[in-house]
Amino acid sequence: MMASTTICGRCGSPLPNPSSTCPRCGARPSQGFNSRRAARSRKNPALAAALAIVPGMGHVYLGHNLKGLFFLVACGGMEFVGLDLDLSIIGGLVGVPLGAGGLGLYVFQIIDAYREAKKIETEFV
Repeated sequence: MMASTTICGRCGSPLPNPSSTCPRCGARPSQGFNSRRAARSRKNPALAAALAIVPGMGHVYLGHNLKGLFFLVACGGMEFVGLDLDLSIIGGLVGVPLGAGGLGLYVFQIIDAYREAKKIETEFV
């Protein structure tokens, strides 16, 4: 007779003892399949993109607070420094690219918030 192998309901790794916690992910035996994913709520991609009009707010809506803070500081900082440097001739060489980089980062963070929300949304399907 073959011995049956018990696998973890969360990560799928084999368990040495069916009543012990998983050595790989630490799931308790009573936890069901994908319990970590069930804790996340659905997020609307259009709302995440609309909130991202204010740099970083789309990511804060998605629960990525550190990423949202980075985008707020980076977009604001690049625009502020770029605008201030535009007033001199040398600043025009440095300030204009900084301003354009800030604008590019601003557009990227809106697109990224939308994509991250889509990724979260597909986890529920």
